[in-house]
Amino acid sequence: MGIIKRVSNARPAARRAVIAGLLLACVVSAYVAVAYSFPDPSLAAWWPAAGFAAVAGMLSRGRERWLVILLVIIATGIGNLLAGRDPVFAFLLGMGNSIEVVVIAALLAPRGVPLRVATLAHVTRLLWVTLAGAASSGLVLGVVAAIFLQRPLAEAVLQLSASHAAATLVMLPIVMVPWSEGRTVRRLELAAQSTVLLALIAVVFWPGNAWPVAAMPFVALLWAAFRFPLIISSAQLLLTAAAVIVLSSLGGGPFAAFDGGSRASVVLIQVFLLVYCSTALLTAAARADWFAVVNRLRAQEEVLRAGIVNALAGIVIAERADGELRVVAINDRARRDLGADAPPFGIDALDEALGHPLEPGQSVQLVIDREGRTIEVAVADQRNGGGADLVTIVTTDVSEREERERIAHESAAELRRLNAQQDDFISAVSHELRTPVTSILGFSEQLDEARLPEDIAQAGVVIARNARRLADVIEDVLELSKLSALGGPMSPPAPVDLMSLALECAADADGLALARRVRVEVAEPHESLIVTSRTRDLLRVCANLLSNAVKFSHDDGVVTIEIARDGDGAVIRVVDHGLGIPTEYRDMVWERFVRAPLDSHRSVPGTGLGLPIVKALVEARLGGTVRLAETPGGGTTVEVRLPAVAPAVLSAPSGAR
Repeated sequence: MGIIKRVSNARPAARRAVIAGLLLACVVSAYVAVAYSFPDPSLAAWWPAAGFAAVAGMLSRGRERWLVILLVIIATGIGNLLAGRDPVFAFLLGMGNSIEVVVIAALLAPRGVPLRVATLAHVTRLLWVTLAGAASSGLVLGVVAAIFLQRPLAEAVLQLSASHAAATLVMLPIVMVPWSEGRTVRRLELAAQSTVLLALIAVVFWPGNAWPVAAMPFVALLWAAFRFPLIISSAQLLLTAAAVIVLSSLGGGPFAAFDGGSRASVVLIQVFLLVYCSTALLTAAARADWFAVVNRLRAQEEVLRAGIVNALAGIVIAERADGELRVVAINDRARRDLGADAPPFGIDALDEALGHPLEPGQSVQLVIDREGRTIEVAVADQRNGGGADLVTIVTTDVSEREERERIAHESAAELRRLNAQQDDFISAVSHELRTPVTSILGFSEQLDEARLPEDIAQAGVVIARNARRLADVIEDVLELSKLSALGGPMSPPAPVDLMSLALECAADADGLALARRVRVEVAEPHESLIVTSRTRDLLRVCANLLSNAVKFSHDDGVVTIEIARDGDGAVIRVVDHGLGIPTEYRDMVWERFVRAPLDSHRSVPGTGLGLPIVKALVEARLGGTVRLAETPGGGTTVEVRLPAVAPAVLSAPSGAR
């Protein structure tokens, strides 16, 4: 993450404090740039205030940006004013500087989120945005300079545009590039490169030196661009630009000694800085892109190698080279199947094993016997016009595969046997429980009819209520046990009017939660919709779904049943606006005795058998599908899709044990 990103994500007070500091830097840098500019053409060769102002603009957000732009005008005007310029001229220059801030902030931080300059595409965008901002500002500033300084308009526009572009292009990357690219920087190499850069700058630009070797420091800058992260190149560009400006203003280097005078020196310095910055930044960014690609390919190679090493099949990847197959990758499984001394091996030996030469692009399979094991070998020739030709060899131990399949079949059969025993046990226990529960219900009804003291009568009510609950659970378990059995005849399907069935179920469910005032409604229009199905099973499905929907609805809620045509079949939707089921729990609620592990759901009574019964009935007896979805605005929608004709034979429900 770059500096500007960190500041942008900081608290508003901290971010505004940084903006205030940048505006103060605008005042100081504007004063210094004017006070120490070349006497002719009396315009600064480098305008660092543009860089400070652009960063301040990018850190601002919303309406705050216009306040920052106004403060940029004031700060730049004050800096020019302190340097002795006419007040009107000074603040007009500030207005011209603000135009650059508007352009750069709008294009590099459109919503208050600054661009992260980390790739070649980012640097390219930074370059053209910087040039666009500098050109816009230079056009306005050139007109102002032409009026107040009587300078030729074209010359003033070009010089001021270059001055601003050189400054922003040097200063913006230092705050916009990431601090780290994942590359390890060798400190000794960095120290050596920095020393070389400083030495070259001193040799070329020290006052008194006029050697025409201005390009020499570029060697050290390219060294940084190729070897170090982008942040280091950006920092060194800033230091190089500042050193060149200061030393040239003191009369050092080839630019100060140019025969064309100080005006020509300014132009040469600006061209020098623009070329240096754009070239170094583009080179460093391209190197960063290349480094990222290398890292990505290395990671992919590691994944591929790990996959080859851990594969159940034997894998050999070889290159054709000088009549031999040079092994690029081989795993232990291939060494075992082909023999530890197999690679490297000749093409002739491979052709002999195949019985014929391996043709370009050909894939061949053969079977070999090795130490009592049968090995299938698949050989493929991959001709690559742009590189080495590859031969891939994949071996499969047939004996081992057959053994794994045998063990898998035996394990599956054992699991089916254990599941059948489990279902038989649950069914037997449920049958054994049904008789005593029936007795409890019968005697509790007699207690209810008898005249008993109030405390004993209340105990009878509790006994009856819990006995009914236990009886319902037993019936649910028995129903699931029946549905777990695969195959077998059922009662033949008959025509069913789904709308009549829905109205009947809605009337029954309407009294489930009278105290909570939950209403059950059937969506209009109440038109007949006939399918050939099983009425008893459909009633059970609708009853369970409505019971669930009512239980999980809020007080005064509404549960809706929708019946609609679905191709040749039909769809039943039960829609509630209650607690809802989060996405991550929707698959698990179809399992027996499983409920969503939410505090809001634990307070609702239930055993976790309603939805599994619905799923088993719909899939095994009715030949349809059922799914859960979120109701818009909150709640759950259960959608049951039914075929036009239900199956005649019991099938296995999805997920049946």
